[in-house]
Amino acid sequence: MIKEQFQCVLENFNDGNKKVSSSSVVYDALVRQAPQLLKSEFPRKDLLFKGSVGQGNKTDYPWLCVFNINITRSAQFGLYIVFLFKKDMSGFYLTLSQGVTYFDEMYRSKKYDAVKKVVKYFQKQINTDLFSKEKINLGATSKSTLGYGYQATTILSKYYESKKFDDKMIISDLRNLIDIYDFIYAHMSTDSYKDIIARIVTYESSKNEQKDSSDIAIEKIRGVLDEVEGQPFNFSKPIREVKPFANTSNSFREITNPLIRKTDWVKKAKEDALTGLHGEGYAIIYEKERLERIGLNKYINKINQVSVKSDGYGYDIESYDLIGTEIKKIYIEVKTTSNKVDIEFQVSRGEIEKSKELKNRYFIYRVYDLKHDPKVYRVQGAITDHFELDPITYLARYKG
Repeated sequence: MIKEQFQCVLENFNDGNKKVSSSSVVYDALVRQAPQLLKSEFPRKDLLFKGSVGQGNKTDYPWLCVFNINITRSAQFGLYIVFLFKKDMSGFYLTLSQGVTYFDEMYRSKKYDAVKKVVKYFQKQINTDLFSKEKINLGATSKSTLGYGYQATTILSKYYESKKFDDKMIISDLRNLIDIYDFIYAHMSTDSYKDIIARIVTYESSKNEQKDSSDIAIEKIRGVLDEVEGQPFNFSKPIREVKPFANTSNSFREITNPLIRKTDWVKKAKEDALTGLHGEGYAIIYEKERLERIGLNKYINKINQVSVKSDGYGYDIESYDLIGTEIKKIYIEVKTTSNKVDIEFQVSRGEIEKSKELKNRYFIYRVYDLKHDPKVYRVQGAITDHFELDPITYLARYKG
């Protein structure tokens, strides 16, 4: 019973012993038993359950973390779920929190200013009535203590008073918080959590981002694209067709939107080029299978990836489709992101105009979740008929 393990910690942790003992009932409850019990309830390969009562000396604030291993495996860094016990052992919190060590290393004396911005950002993005957004109270008052850091970095929480909780309550609340945790992770791009934190802090600090000189950046980007061009594809997973806009999300725009941040344009050019090339490769695979399904096998060899010649066509791939009763050439613009959900993407003025010109022979092939479970849907016709356009360089959102 999870309840028994947590209650054991509450009743026995402050026993006067200052040293950590692996033979103590508290160590057994929080480090051995409770993580295994929770793991049996949530048998997912991407979740790591780990408890701690301290190293050498006992901590004032024992904890049990739930890590998404794709984000972090350490309580010192990243976003994670954690059960945090109060210093006086009168109760504990279930929280969505983040490691304070990175903030300390990056922002030094201003770390808690940065922490506050990140916490507020996530709280604004998360819509829930199940958890509190108020500051937790572990009994820490000094900024130099771990407890103060835990209190400051907490995003969401729920409090359990000693002897007033049970297994059903803990499992249900943890399941709901894991859903929120998964929702956030689905919006994370391939950037590291450190990059995401820096982006949020920059965004919250100033909406007027400073960019590199455009002329210098363009020359660097051209050089990188020359290096990237022609790289082989690695299609380890099959792509599957999904319904348009079934998994659309506008949440966490400052994480998913690459424009609102201080950007390393050279790095971004290489990443975007590789992502785009892989997306086009998947689109070609899908297109071959589609033509075969509708009996246009002889047109498979006529599929033409024009994007390798120039990005000025207003589309990436030429193919064929049955439009009405006629077989006609179609023009495909592939829009690819690695996020698990269907987020906003960029379109150019040239693509907008080309889609209006070609009308029902123009298609957007939307490819996303590139690395985990590649998905695609197709939208026919002018881009403006299906998407809202935000003139940043144009971010597309479904009108629905």
